[in-house]
Amino acid sequence: MPFKTSIHDYEIDQLFRRFRHIIGDSNWRQRVKKLEEEIRGNKFLRHHLLQENDIAYQLNQCSNLECQYGTLPVNRLDLSSVYPALAFVSHCLSTLDSMDSENRTRAIGRIQGAFRNPEDMRALQFEFTVGLHFAKLDHRLAWPDREDGGDTYDLLVEDIGPKGLEVECKAVSEEKGRRISTRQALEFWNLMQRDLLDATRGQHGGLSIVITLPGKLPISFAERAKLSKHVAKAISSGQNQICPQAAISIHNFDAQLLTGIDWNNAGPRARELIESITGTTNRQAMVTGLKSGGAVICVIQSNEDDSLFDAIQKTAKRAATKQLTANRPGLILLEFGGMSPEGMVSLAEHDNISGNAPTGLSRWASKFLSNCTDRDHIVGIGFLSRGTMRRLSSNVVTSSGSAYVFPRRDSSQWSDAFSGLFNQETESAVQNPG
Repeated sequence: MPFKTSIHDYEIDQLFRRFRHIIGDSNWRQRVKKLEEEIRGNKFLRHHLLQENDIAYQLNQCSNLECQYGTLPVNRLDLSSVYPALAFVSHCLSTLDSMDSENRTRAIGRIQGAFRNPEDMRALQFEFTVGLHFAKLDHRLAWPDREDGGDTYDLLVEDIGPKGLEVECKAVSEEKGRRISTRQALEFWNLMQRDLLDATRGQHGGLSIVITLPGKLPISFAERAKLSKHVAKAISSGQNQICPQAAISIHNFDAQLLTGIDWNNAGPRARELIESITGTTNRQAMVTGLKSGGAVICVIQSNEDDSLFDAIQKTAKRAATKQLTANRPGLILLEFGGMSPEGMVSLAEHDNISGNAPTGLSRWASKFLSNCTDRDHIVGIGFLSRGTMRRLSSNVVTSSGSAYVFPRRDSSQWSDAFSGLFNQETESAVQNPG
């Protein structure tokens, strides 16, 4: 499976035209149209949906440019905003070119379906990232035979070790294991807006609201509306409230603390500030400015712990026992969508300092790999960050990420050829040879 590791600007228009012809631009155009309708119904969804469907939006932009100029205007406009989509296009075409007709038809269907499901799109992108990494190391790749339609691993590195290496890729989003998803929180905040604005009319300072649910958000609209009324009642009374649906905690804070934060591009500092004001950690939070000059921070959380590692455990166990065949060495790779390359490096550096308590990731990986009953064929498990775009020079842009890999050298299928597979960064590039 020969992956292209770079794209030159003179290839971009041809690659996009070919992809549009094979996949059909209705797949991303209809998706974007549907999403825009949802956003019109709930303005809070915009940032979330644009992030979740970035490839569809970028390809839609390419289609619009093609309609306007008759071609992608590579030398007339800065197209860096659509480079991730163009890399995706290149990887799709490289993969399809390597397949027989039956598997090619099946893969085209999978690509088309991924536009309708962000989770499937993340999984597909991650497989391409891993395939690209091994291609840059000059290894020969193959897709497993999917003729029976059953579950199997994602990639086979044919020329490494005595038997090759089976690789199963799992994209782990920020939503994995969360009791309350971002979408659910955004829909509730939209429902709550009228009650919130009525209750905070004339509010000049900052108001923190923490809604703690016994489990998940109510499913029915009527129950959610009732919860919204309880929140408004707590604000109006100025006192904490406990009702069957939730515990509602409120307190005032200095709204000037929020001055200077770009809420369209909020980073770690904004998250840390919200957590210090609300007394919560890593929860769904919304910040709303008021006409009176005040501000409201609303956090919604569950009494039940978010179970990221429980969710990863189930995912990795299924990969080991149901998807990897055990006939060859197997490697499980998980991409953490919410983890930056720097964050992944920081975790690894912490674990490599003598005397430091191991991170939760290290403890979990060690426990998972210590099970030899049905996992002897697993020769390692690795965690990868999402790639980030970097401009190396005026005419070269790359995408690279970080990996934290736990080898399992006591596996009966271990080979020294598996050492150091991720000592290099995974990169793709868009180049302008001029």
